[in-house]
Amino acid sequence: MPVRLRGSRLTAETLSKGCVYVGQGSPYANPFRPGIPSASFPGTSMTAEEATDLFAATLRGPVGHRYAERFSAALGGLDLVCTCRLDVPCHADVLLRLANESPLPCPDIPGSTHYLKGTTR
Repeated sequence: MPVRLRGSRLTAETLSKGCVYVGQGSPYANPFRPGIPSASFPGTSMTAEEATDLFAATLRGPVGHRYAERFSAALGGLDLVCTCRLDVPCHADVLLRLANESPLPCPDIPGSTHYLKGTTR
C-alpha cells in the first residue's frame, strides 16, 4: 500500500519513479494552508486538520470531483511526498485514500464518482 513520506520535490525525484511530490508548487498542492486566517473560526489561524478537511470537502464538490478523478488516475499506486510533518494531518493523506481506495457513487452529483465518502482527513 502506498504511503505518505516527508520531503521535497527533490526527495521524490531521488527516491524512485514510484514517488510523486504533492506539496506546494505541484499540481496536487492543497490551496488551504495551516497558519492562514481560519474561515471557520474568525480570529484564529487555520490548523493542519482544518486545512486538510477543507481540501477533502473541496474535492467532494461539483467542480472538485473532476479534479478528484484526475488525481486518482494520476496518483494510484504511488507514494506521495509532502513537506508536512508526518504526525499532523496532511492533504497527502486525502490523496492517498483517493487514489488507492475503491470509488463509491456520489449521490449528490449524478454520474460522478465519490472517493472520499466519510473521510475527514
